[in-house]
Amino acid sequence: MFEVRKSIKRFREDPAWTYRKRGRKHGPDHLDNFDRLGYPFSLGPDGVDIRDLLQGIFHGREVSLFHVLAWQRSGKASVASTYSVAVLPLPRALPATALTSRRLASSRVERIPALNRVTGRGRDLPDLGTHLVRYCADDPDFAALISTYAMEQLMHKARIGWRIEGNRMIGWTSGRKTYEDLLSLAETLMVVIDGFPEEAWNWPEQQGSGSVPRNGVGKHRAPTREGRIRLVADPSRWPLLRRPRTQPEQTDE
Repeated sequence: MFEVRKSIKRFREDPAWTYRKRGRKHGPDHLDNFDRLGYPFSLGPDGVDIRDLLQGIFHGREVSLFHVLAWQRSGKASVASTYSVAVLPLPRALPATALTSRRLASSRVERIPALNRVTGRGRDLPDLGTHLVRYCADDPDFAALISTYAMEQLMHKARIGWRIEGNRMIGWTSGRKTYEDLLSLAETLMVVIDGFPEEAWNWPEQQGSGSVPRNGVGKHRAPTREGRIRLVADPSRWPLLRRPRTQPEQTDE
């Protein structure tokens, strides 16, 4: 907890970042920007609050970093579980999809839907991928398209979940992490996004062209696609996983 407070102090005093203690301040609540029936916000059935909202530019992309208090009734009291969240923009809106590391999927978490099943189909896909990751998607074909064993290994190692909500990716993990840890989460999400095949960015236009198999990609798409997919398919080409990018030096003053 002490390290988290020190991290907040460092970034709060950095003019390159915008900091708010709470999600609401003299205007709309930042929480209103999100679908509360999707992870990790749906994990607070008795209320959700945002704390320590930090916004800025990281490796050329807009990022939002914050902590979530997810409240649930336990006997006569309400107990808050804490999660850490990083939000990144996507080049375009994509089908609602949620992937959750099994290391995050407790029995309580698995009882709560990962996606909003009121506004979309959001069904679980137990036969897609491996035991490392739990899949839930509005469009199973799209989920199969972006599924790779390398991505699952990355998520399992980092102990994270993420979901696509329109034109952004929401990544999360359990606990109240430092901003340095949240930037590492954001960096992992960048690896995942950059590993999507070109077909993903043209979805669904290419569904009828024959370039994307319908219901026939198997558990994981073959790691033989051109371009960025090679980065995800071949772990030896993951410099970010072996050696995290150097962050600007932060001081307590």
